[in-house]
Amino acid sequence: MSFEIQALPPAELLPAFAALYGASQEDLTWMADACTAGFVALGDGEELLGAIGTRPSPQHGAELVGGVFPGPQRDQVALALIRAAHEAVGRVYVFAEGYLFPPEALLAAGLREVGAYRRLSGRVPYRHVDPPAGVQLLPLAGVLDAAARLKALRTYEDRVGHHAVTSGATADGAGGFDSHLSVIALNDTGRGLGVCRAAIEDGEARIDSPGVASEWRHTHLRAALLNEVNTRLRAAGITRVNVDSWGDTAEELAHDLKLGLDIREETPILALG
Repeated sequence: MSFEIQALPPAELLPAFAALYGASQEDLTWMADACTAGFVALGDGEELLGAIGTRPSPQHGAELVGGVFPGPQRDQVALALIRAAHEAVGRVYVFAEGYLFPPEALLAAGLREVGAYRRLSGRVPYRHVDPPAGVQLLPLAGVLDAAARLKALRTYEDRVGHHAVTSGATADGAGGFDSHLSVIALNDTGRGLGVCRAAIEDGEARIDSPGVASEWRHTHLRAALLNEVNTRLRAAGITRVNVDSWGDTAEELAHDLKLGLDIREETPILALG
């Protein structure tokens, strides 16, 4: 069985995305809108074998969204789609979830592991950490300055797996997060240095691993942000927490594991270029 790769406008990928992710096209419109290029793999009789779109990432080229369908040529199709995108836009990476992209085959073909998505879970940790001198931690709901919020949210942008932050992300409730549980770090001039966002879902907390400005990552600001959010969760009667991370360092992972959290999910991020 042979196949060919074709370029398509990202909007035309929606039917394939819906089939790959098991969601409606309407729910995935945002994904197609964020892509700059699109590619499909077509087999004999125009059978759709896979589809990907290129979603720009500020310092890591582009994330490839979409994936490949099960079949005898799955590994070859995935690699051909990734190489087509790489040729078109340069450096690319994928979250190699087994049902969308086969990690073993991609590693064997020369892609390299550059990070991972992880979900860590456990009891809400307690380890008191004061913020560094000159930094104040405040509930996000108490800081109405959109520029400070945007600066804090953009501390994630250099991490693999993250994307450019738009002004819409600064609004209360964006991403489903609770601005009263979430915490922002400010310096003495009101500049956003970091953020840790949290939400309560089905009686458990969901936290994004803190974002911290690069010049503050040598300090204990990340640990202080986590502690402040955990303090708020305990005050709300929450006992279980799930921490999502993209591109955290080995040192940051080690810190979180020492808090008593366990890795429940892990997906490698593989890059080409």
